[in-house]
Amino acid sequence: AHNTYNEMIADGENQCILISGESGAGKTEATKIVMRYLSKVSALECTGEARDAAEAVLGNLVACSPVLESFGNAKTVRNDNSSRFGKLMKVKFDKDYVIMGAFTTKYLLEKSRIITAR
Repeated sequence: AHNTYNEMIADGENQCILISGESGAGKTEATKIVMRYLSKVSALECTGEARDAAEAVLGNLVACSPVLESFGNAKTVRNDNSSRFGKLMKVKFDKDYVIMGAFTTKYLLEKSRIITAR
């Protein structure tokens, strides 16, 4: 996250962080850590109001995570809360590279594992 943020500033180009792993590997927690870091580092040189806004964005993103995680999850042999979906999160920054928000898109990974709703 550190290198990606600094390269975004240096190059002025979009960057990508890929978080992958098996069921139960900690992808959701890793995403929260990355988001926390990006919100903190992007607000380091901000005034109080801008810093508060960046912190509020982080709070909203972390708060919505459990809701997003609940859609399409089911019990498997390896994990009681295994997801059938992948997530693409696009984090938005302003012209001063302060985090402004994020958009999350969910997409179906394994249609063959979905049998019936209970």
